[in-house]
Order: sequence, then C-alpha cells, then structure tokens
Amino acid sequence: MRFSKIFLSVFVLGIMLSMGTTNAFGHGLGSEIMLPVILGSKFVTLEVSSSQIPDTETREFSFNLFDLDTGITLKDVTYFVMVKKGNDQLFEGTFQRDDGILLMRFIPTELKQVSVEEQDAEIFGSFFGPNKIINAKSNAFDSGGLYTFKVIITTAESYSNIISPAIDYDVGVSVPDRTYHDIDDVNFGQQQLGVITYYDLLNDDFNYEHTAKKVSYSMPFDWSKENIEQTSVMHQEMIIPKTFGDLMVKSLSATINNIPMANSVITIDDFSYEYRIIHLVLSQNELLQISEKLQNPNDRIEIAIMPTHDNLPLSTVTGNGQFRIDLSWEPQNIESGSKTLFMFDIMDIFLIDKLVSVSYDLSIVYDGKKIFEKSGISSDTKSKQDKMEFLIPDYVTGPIMLQFENLSGNELANAFLPVVVNRLDN
Repeated sequence: MRFSKIFLSVFVLGIMLSMGTTNAFGHGLGSEIMLPVILGSKFVTLEVSSSQIPDTETREFSFNLFDLDTGITLKDVTYFVMVKKGNDQLFEGTFQRDDGILLMRFIPTELKQVSVEEQDAEIFGSFFGPNKIINAKSNAFDSGGLYTFKVIITTAESYSNIISPAIDYDVGVSVPDRTYHDIDDVNFGQQQLGVITYYDLLNDDFNYEHTAKKVSYSMPFDWSKENIEQTSVMHQEMIIPKTFGDLMVKSLSATINNIPMANSVITIDDFSYEYRIIHLVLSQNELLQISEKLQNPNDRIEIAIMPTHDNLPLSTVTGNGQFRIDLSWEPQNIESGSKTLFMFDIMDIFLIDKLVSVSYDLSIVYDGKKIFEKSGISSDTKSKQDKMEFLIPDYVTGPIMLQFENLSGNELANAFLPVVVNRLDN
C-alpha cells in the first residue's frame, strides 16, 4: 500500500490530531498496515503480513517499517518482538535487520517447547528478500488462530539512531484454521461439517440441533470497543456436504450471541459439486452494533446458522457453474408407497437466475441404484413450473437423490439434491 503526497498530508493531519502518542494497534487480518508515527522529519508505518509457504504447513510473518511518502523500507532497524497465541506467550526476542525486513517462519513440529533459531537466507532470497530468517518451531504452530505481536522498534536508519520514545505497536494477525465435526443425523446419517475461521480457534462446543436444523459454535472474542475498532472484519466459512439435505435449503440465516443478523451477512457458494460453502462476514460496523445490543457481553462470539423460514426449496448449482436448480415437493412428508409431486426450476446463473428452457436428464437414486429416469425440456416461465409425479416404492425409506444430468447437453452440467422418505423427527 502506497499513498500519494496530497492524500498523505490530509491523512497525517488527522493522525496528529487524534493520536498524540507512538503506540498504535492493528488486529485480525492476514495483513495489516499500522497507523503512521513520526520519526524525525518522516512519517513511517509498519506493515505486517502473513502467508503460507506452498505445499507446507509453515506460515511466514514479515515486518517491514517503511517511509509513507516514498514507500522505501528503512534500514538498520532493531525490532523487539513478543509473540502470543491466546493467553500463551510463545517466545520473544530482539532482532537487528540491516535491510529493515524481519521475516519469521512458524514451523509445526512435535516439540512442545518453542525453539527459535536464526539463519541466513538463500542466495536467491538475499537478492529479492530479507537477508536473514527467524525459524520458530513448536507444536503450538499446528493450528491457525489469532497471533498477537508486541513490536517495539528502538532504532531505524542507523543502529546509533536510538528512537525515544520507542515505536510501540500491538498487532493481531489471524491465520485461517480448519476444523471438522462429525454428526450422526437421524435422517441423513453420518455427515461431516467443516468450519474455516479467519479469526481465532473455535471453542469445544460445536453442536447441531436436529429439530431446528441449526449449527452452532463459538470462539473467543473481546467485545470491547477498543478491540472491535482494531478488527476490520470477522469472516467464517462453513463447509456442508451436499448429501446433507436439511442444510441445502435456498436461504439460511444467522444469529450472533442470539441476535438475528441481516441476510446480507451470509453468502452461499454452491459452485462445488460435492460441497456448499456458507460465508459469514461481519463488518466492523456490524460488530459494533452487536456489542451495543449485548446486555452482558461475555468473552466469546456465539454463532448459529439455520434455515431462514421454510424448509423448501432446496437449491444447488451444477458442476460447471452455469445452472441453478431449485427443488420442492408436495406433500412435504414423503412416505413409502405414496405419490409425491416434485417441482423444480432450472435457472441460468449468468442471466441472474433467469428461468431457461434447456434439455435435462433426471433420475432418482436409492441405495446406489436408479429407481426412476426421465428426460425433458425445462420451462422458462413461472406459470408453467416443471413437475414430476413419482410413486415411492414400498421398500424405499431414508435418503434418496434427485440427480440432474446433461443440462443443455453439457456432460459437466450435473447436480443432485437429497430428500428423505419417512422422515424421523427425533
């Protein structure tokens, strides 16, 4: 990030009026540009970023003190860094960097105690990156979560140039963490839900309520205004297998600490053939609004995701990402030996979910075998919804799959939606 001189003069004036100290904060993203501070005749700031080395579990954190006006990294910088994860202090150390760039690698190992060693960068790296690398090794780096760094900078531009008072930053950088949770649903059997958090590690309270079709979990969170103002965004992803029909509804809603959220905080991504991904994104402003409504805020954020209102329609996207299929049926309780009227719409995603007339193959699969097949041309008008009546065989009970294939003659345009025969309610 680089600033023009015109913008810089306005921006710095606001900082001078509001700060008055050399202590600044950042929190919660994979990369942070800290508030600028005055160093001699310059305004400088610290950039902190994290990335994962491809094909490894090693995470890199880089610290770069640069001149806001020119974008040039300052030389001869002395960093004191204290690293914490949750309430645990992992390590601390003082590091001098001729090139001004401090690079740390967090390497997962089986060792409980953190070991820290410094090594010279490879020749290629010394030309295009920092000259030295700090390697920190421990099993503390096996998972993601929120890492906090106390960064105190005592020299810059020359090791003899002692900064007084020292530049003092508190930085929080979130590392994505993925967890898996097995549930045994009475209707859809064994299902595995995943959660990717871009903030902190989940607490051990993941739960699925069958009756309400509600997923809930929590993680540590400080609801103070100071903390929220350091948090740009809160992002979570839930991974749902498309075999789990009760969570394949078209519309989902969320509550945060039992407070209903606007529909805009949830985005459903159905572009994978096997999974749907639910994105829950809370802006800083939304977090502040929630905190104002909490009567007795605790030290965690409680997240719940569930169907919005009705259980129907189910919805999914074909594997080639072109078509959306909505499915509903009557009666809603499908029973063995009874007729069920399935109703479906086929829409073109690139035409903003416009109903389209395309060819399709439809089959019903039970226990790995097709028990019904038909081909047809979908309707492109709401008044003539596509319908298909099917007599459920007496021997069929439990999940069945409605498999849509070869939409518009494209062998990649396939999708399926699961429904339950003889639903159990407890």
